[in-house]
Amino acid sequence: MDVRTFEHTARRIWENARAESRLVDNPSDGELAEILEREPGVRKTVYGNYAAESEPTSRAAMFTKNSIDDAFGEAEEQLLKQCEEELSRQRLISVDRIVGNQQSSTTVRLIIPERFAHVAYGGRNLFHPTAGPVDDPTYHIVFFFDEAYDRNRGLPLPQKDVTIRLAMLDDGKVVKIVRNGNYIGEYKKGVFAAEDWTKKTFGPGIFLHAGCREDTLQSAHGDYRTVRTLFIALSANGKTSTTCKILGRKGNEKSWLVQDDGGTLMPDGSFRGFEGGGVFVKTEGVNPGNQMEIFYGLMKPSTLCENVFVNDDGDFDFYNFHRTSNGRAVIKRNDFMHASPYIDVDFIDNIVLITRGPLIPAISRLTREQAAALMVLGQAMESSAGDPSKAGTIRSEFFYDPFVAGDRSVHANRLYDILCGLPNMNFYLLNTGGVGVLGSGGDLDEPADARYRDIKLEDTMAILDSLLRGGLEDWIDSPTGFMVPGSVRAVDDIYFHPEKLFTSEEFEEYQNGLNRVRREAIEKLGDGLHPAVRSVFDGE
Repeated sequence: MDVRTFEHTARRIWENARAESRLVDNPSDGELAEILEREPGVRKTVYGNYAAESEPTSRAAMFTKNSIDDAFGEAEEQLLKQCEEELSRQRLISVDRIVGNQQSSTTVRLIIPERFAHVAYGGRNLFHPTAGPVDDPTYHIVFFFDEAYDRNRGLPLPQKDVTIRLAMLDDGKVVKIVRNGNYIGEYKKGVFAAEDWTKKTFGPGIFLHAGCREDTLQSAHGDYRTVRTLFIALSANGKTSTTCKILGRKGNEKSWLVQDDGGTLMPDGSFRGFEGGGVFVKTEGVNPGNQMEIFYGLMKPSTLCENVFVNDDGDFDFYNFHRTSNGRAVIKRNDFMHASPYIDVDFIDNIVLITRGPLIPAISRLTREQAAALMVLGQAMESSAGDPSKAGTIRSEFFYDPFVAGDRSVHANRLYDILCGLPNMNFYLLNTGGVGVLGSGGDLDEPADARYRDIKLEDTMAILDSLLRGGLEDWIDSPTGFMVPGSVRAVDDIYFHPEKLFTSEEFEEYQNGLNRVRREAIEKLGDGLHPAVRSVFDGE
């Protein structure tokens, strides 16, 4: 089929609704709040903000296809016809936003039925408002539902009747159609996927699933240094926590949240964010002790919470996971304590990959080639944000990015070529899970966790504090194949030497098995992958 039909359909839906006076176009806060309060399941909290329920409660990646990796045909043509027909009978909300900084020419138009008002109310705050009317949106994202929507409730995600399609057009435009879903993440990730494709196809950079922070800290040598760091990870593996926690605490120190979830790394080492309006955070177990920056943002009147439990008093309970553990919220940058006044930075000093696994030190220093190879592997832990039925299992996701489209070798080579042109950039692997043998207790005198150490958030932040202050200067070889710090102030050495928690035979067996899995995953990309990256785990 001609994928341009996706854009034609989205335009007709919008134009017909406007001509028939069924369109609420770029409503004010008050107008949208009135509509939101009529949405089933929406509650107003004691903080004056709103909590909504989505269906599904997570992204529906298993039902998603794109026009680059999949052949679109009759099924997609029928989807567009159904979308246009269903929305022709409803009142619609349309919201236009800027993708990137306020000078960006990239725009996104969201079109939804009024029943899905919370997607517009919360989702619009992720991006800057436009200065005026938008005649030709770069991206369209359209939600609709049919009779299967209500039947889906109560079914596990794999059994739901959901369809999601992304059409990548040859002029850089992208259209996403979402059938039977109203999770804000589908709107956000629609823009994410569009940026992911267009930035490498029509420009010299590469879009990364990364948080970005900027810290001006007193170094281990007494001077003040400004350091910019990218944290790359799958959702719910610690990216938001490590990106958002404040390290500046004295004198002229500052910690800025630049971006929470993505942006484009350019060949000159600069980074360009894509969400200028707000932050999409996970609320599971948030408290003022370990995530103060997020916790107080959740209390702001303009914050929209999604799938967060609200008790009879109208207050949040961030530890109630009766419906889902994938509670989410959109917090405006203006309401986020230390969001920077900009979403772009001139240069990135460090790239930190976040993973989880019992054989991996709490932090390792990587070569450029190791970093590129580990991006190909993308090993991390599945979360309720991806597939709730597999939450807690180890998975591999190329580039830690479920939204990559096109040839994976070409994608990986683009990153490696960019990194080769940045000789002063540093690369690290961060384990936010734990090390050692979990539940070993075969000996009755040995506790079940005697050979396992959980890596807590305070351990991770202590490591990052030392790293960003230039305090980790001595690195030594590790049997894991990487390098580990000689010591880290305030963190036990055992976290950097997982091999000590295994017998020598166990560690050798498990490490060889891990490297075999790594080699097999890399070999799947074929000979197109740069040989320096393809050979990283050979002989390990």
